[in-house]
Amino acid sequence: MDNKGYISKKKKGSSLYEELHEEALEILQKFSGSVWTDYNEHDPGVTLLENISYAITELAHKTSLPIQDLLQSSKGTVLQSGDNGLFVASDILTTNPVTFNDYRKIWIDQIPNVKNVWVYPIDDYEKELNNIKGLLHVFVEKYEYHVDPTQEATENKQIIDEVQDLYNSHRNLCESLYAVEVYKPLTLSVDLRITLLDLVDGEEILANILHRINDYLAPEVSYYSLRKLQEENIPTHTIFNGPHLVNGFIKDEDLKNPLDVIEVSEIIKIISKIPGVVNINDFCLNYVDPTTKEQHIIKERLQVPKNTTARVRFPLSNEKLIFENSGVSFQPDLKETKKQLAFIQALDASKFKAASNSLNNIAIPQGTMQDIGYHYPIRKQFPEIYGIGDRGIGHGATPLRQAQVKQLQAYLLPFDQLIINFLSQLCNIYTLYDVHNNEDASYFTNILPDTNDLLDLIAPPSSTYTPDQVKAYWEKKTNDLNAFFDNHSLERLNKVSDQLLSRYSEAFQTYTLLKINKSSYGDAMSSKRFEKQLLAAKQELIKEYASISYNRSKSFNYKNISIHPEEDKKQAIPGIFRKIAILMGVNDFKIKSLIKNISESGIRIHPQTLDIDFIVREIDIHTPEENIGIVEIEDIVVNEEIEENLFHTMHYVGDEDTLLNSVLKYGIIPDNYTIKKDPNKKERYYISHQRNDNKSNIVHIAKSREKATKVIEKSINYLIDVSQKSEGFFVVEHVLLLPSYFGDYFGFEIDFSLLNPELEIVCSHADLTPFVKRDETITNLIEALLAKEAQFNIVSANGVYQLEIGATNGDVFAISKTSFESKEALQKIIEGFKNEVNHTEKEDIEAITKCHVFYGDHAIDEHFFSFRLSFVMPKWPVRFQNENFQKVFENTIYEQIPIHIGSSSYWLDYKTMYLFETYYFKWLELLQHPDADEDKMYQAYQLIKLLQKLDNNEA
Repeated sequence: MDNKGYISKKKKGSSLYEELHEEALEILQKFSGSVWTDYNEHDPGVTLLENISYAITELAHKTSLPIQDLLQSSKGTVLQSGDNGLFVASDILTTNPVTFNDYRKIWIDQIPNVKNVWVYPIDDYEKELNNIKGLLHVFVEKYEYHVDPTQEATENKQIIDEVQDLYNSHRNLCESLYAVEVYKPLTLSVDLRITLLDLVDGEEILANILHRINDYLAPEVSYYSLRKLQEENIPTHTIFNGPHLVNGFIKDEDLKNPLDVIEVSEIIKIISKIPGVVNINDFCLNYVDPTTKEQHIIKERLQVPKNTTARVRFPLSNEKLIFENSGVSFQPDLKETKKQLAFIQALDASKFKAASNSLNNIAIPQGTMQDIGYHYPIRKQFPEIYGIGDRGIGHGATPLRQAQVKQLQAYLLPFDQLIINFLSQLCNIYTLYDVHNNEDASYFTNILPDTNDLLDLIAPPSSTYTPDQVKAYWEKKTNDLNAFFDNHSLERLNKVSDQLLSRYSEAFQTYTLLKINKSSYGDAMSSKRFEKQLLAAKQELIKEYASISYNRSKSFNYKNISIHPEEDKKQAIPGIFRKIAILMGVNDFKIKSLIKNISESGIRIHPQTLDIDFIVREIDIHTPEENIGIVEIEDIVVNEEIEENLFHTMHYVGDEDTLLNSVLKYGIIPDNYTIKKDPNKKERYYISHQRNDNKSNIVHIAKSREKATKVIEKSINYLIDVSQKSEGFFVVEHVLLLPSYFGDYFGFEIDFSLLNPELEIVCSHADLTPFVKRDETITNLIEALLAKEAQFNIVSANGVYQLEIGATNGDVFAISKTSFESKEALQKIIEGFKNEVNHTEKEDIEAITKCHVFYGDHAIDEHFFSFRLSFVMPKWPVRFQNENFQKVFENTIYEQIPIHIGSSSYWLDYKTMYLFETYYFKWLELLQHPDADEDKMYQAYQLIKLLQKLDNNEA
């Protein structure tokens, strides 16, 4: 823009005020041109138009204020993360660890003396073998290793415990930690002869050499500040992608794999690049074998032993450290070298941790507090000659003039009220989008700022109200009028919530849920009540979205889970399960007993002669005053054994297996109740209830029709409440049902007939072993078969013959489950088997191998445990009985859970749920006790057996 040295004059007609004024004049001329020809500024109509245009201009100005000004002024305080569903980057873009690198970052960031961590799956996911997937093996590299074995062992145990605790706090669904191991140090020493430049400090050079060699052998992970990453033009969503860290940000590319081979040539290159080094005359690394205690010299390369980290120790002697400078040879001073090395390491450490105290978040834009709701009344903007301002008109004004003044004030009053209402709406923009707000209002109003000057205009006719009563009357009138126009507030607030959810590409199946609600509850629950519940669910998802999104793939910390939710109001629920519960309208979702909810609700189910009585004791309306014998009124028959109870309880009768379901489903329908009067007794009314089998029974006796009606209404509301409180679900991660990975519980079975039907032989493990040992046995067996090195031995037992497959060293891999009556028959199978293996691939044998976990004598296919979830739901809540709801629920589960995880859904009746909960809560409690392996295995197997029966529709 050119700097002209002066402020340009505003063009005429370029302001909003002028646009409004001109447009209004055009409209006036169009509609009243034949009767009104004077549109000059002195005309009162034009004056009125000017003031209204000015007032509207002020509204437009306030509306166009920056959004942070509007929100902060509306809230009245500084904006926080989560307000109106707006979250800061560190809350909404970060996530609980998902990848192996994510886990590595939190361990490196939060555990002292952990330099690096590596995570590996126990099994190669690309194998055809159907063994357990999702088990992780963790290896830890430390900064410092202690010379004292006791001190080293103590610290290693502490680190392992911290790694396990941190993992359990961030564990992903259907995954588990197999083991944690701390790398052992391989200590190297350096021998060297180097030529240096003149005036170079040899001690500083040696310190640099030691530091850079160790950085090559075991590089330290760097931290970055937000500003540094932004300077590198890394997108914000990439910077914050991953877990929230304490010390800044770690790049994925900095998380390198452990060094497998030490190349001396690479180290020489590193040393040669140090300023001051002229020539490397001689260099080698030495180490002492920890097993044989023999010293080895590394001249070219060294394969780093498994689970070992190599590092150069500080020299104990300078005997083999020779520097040459100007033809003079000298040995460095080790004390001075140690000081120089400490200084270099301190500088390097400060670089790595430089981000720890940085501002690593994007701040919320802070607004300026504005008096948005202030309005200077239009009548006060008129010239004093009009007499409608603060000074009024003269005392000598005629009654007609006084009346005209009042008339003009009354004419302007609606304009001011409309403006005040508009500003009130603007002042409540934060409230309108506030997901913590429980009010139903979507329109807002306010009182006029000059109400005290208008009391005679707004007071009710012929009233003797005081000024305060007049203002209260006017406020009530405006609020009532506002409520009249705000009669669709729930619909609008739901649309507001939908708009907020759309920021995260989230949506509720509103129409479907409304239809399901209508078909489930009928007239027992109004659409308005359900819309309010739906709005509350949407708001819950919005305000919890940062936490739900962060913990979406995170699972329970089963080492620290409360099984008494009434004592733990903040039970940690995985984000994915909280989200499913909210999307399906399940309130207050926790791990809690659903059976206990029924048993404590006042409902009793007890056996009777043929039927079952379903008794609700929470609807006491009155108490019985007399005992009456058997009553027969036309088709009404009441047994005297329960007649007295019928005065203060509700007795629903039905079949034992379906009573709870049918009472909740049909007991909430008002049309199923009928009130009949006893013609022989004055104060006796019978309430009959029609069941789903079109049969009726007397459920209650009241002393008046009004009380009978009240009992029905209270019963329906009570049953709805019981039904909604019974809504919930359980989730079982199959991997957690496994026994100890290090116990002898794992075996396998290979059916060779699947390769060739003529090979009618099935082989299984020779012995049950720990998990990894079993996998190694299978691998060795397959490799021996393919390499034609397997040994086939025929053994006899109980008059029959079996095949043993072993290794050349005598180890037995497997033994045939199939028995043969003669050696010849078995030998024929062996020959055919050898021929078949000649053209069989490794993947083919893996595919016919079944891996099993053994619970005593019971074998469970390991496919059952790999990335599998089971959702268990009660079948008795009213909505949960609806088949369409069940389909929507299962579809929601399918849409929300990670794609690599398979799930099954089960809808249990009361009896089966009672059995499930008995095993489930006992097992959940035992998960927190590592020494209770046998009891835990028993409860786990009961759950497995129940889930398998449900799969086969046997439960």
